[in-house]
Amino acid sequence: MERIYQFRKIVKELWQKERWYWCAAVVIGVCFSAAFGAHWTKGYSQMIQGGISAKVVRFHVLANSDSDEDQALKLKVRDQVLKEYGELLSTCESKEETLAALSAAKEEICKTAQKEVIAQGYNYPVRVSLVREEFPFKRYDELIFPAGVYDALRIEIGEAEGRNWWCVLYPQMCYVDASWGFSTGESHQRLKNTLTDEEFLVVSAMEQEKITPKIKFKVVEWWQERE
Repeated sequence: MERIYQFRKIVKELWQKERWYWCAAVVIGVCFSAAFGAHWTKGYSQMIQGGISAKVVRFHVLANSDSDEDQALKLKVRDQVLKEYGELLSTCESKEETLAALSAAKEEICKTAQKEVIAQGYNYPVRVSLVREEFPFKRYDELIFPAGVYDALRIEIGEAEGRNWWCVLYPQMCYVDASWGFSTGESHQRLKNTLTDEEFLVVSAMEQEKITPKIKFKVVEWWQERE
């Protein structure tokens, strides 16, 4: 009986020790899974944003101020620039071609914008530049572009302290009445042809009924809001 008692005691002690080992293993496993999941989702978000950024050219117009007059002027300048250079940009078949065309026409674009400012009765100076700048999370109708650094044509009017206007020049998604000449369906197709299937799946998540694109979009959105 003594031997049986001693055996049971040893088994009990081993079980108590092993129990803590197993508990520690479970905790470590959960922590590892959480860390791996966070690392994966962050990497996924950066991959999507980086992939989109590498393929598009954005358009950024900054108004002089938030007054109604300056905001209206901003849209007048936008309309005139798109009207005069939309056809030129519509022939570009890549991001590189678009940036080259914008670089060559930059001074003329500045003159066009300045002329429109003067025509509207203002004397604000205008600055036009090609930049790599931080864009916020932005929604265009049912399409969503992640926040991050993008190549862009930037037009600053006066003090450039008013609300901004944002769009996408390549692929051609800026359209103002008939001057731009593309329907929403056409602009979406151009974007789809430019991005990878996975990138377009996330960008177009809001217009899709399937749950998977929305979950992937939420992963990207969550990391965008944290950074």
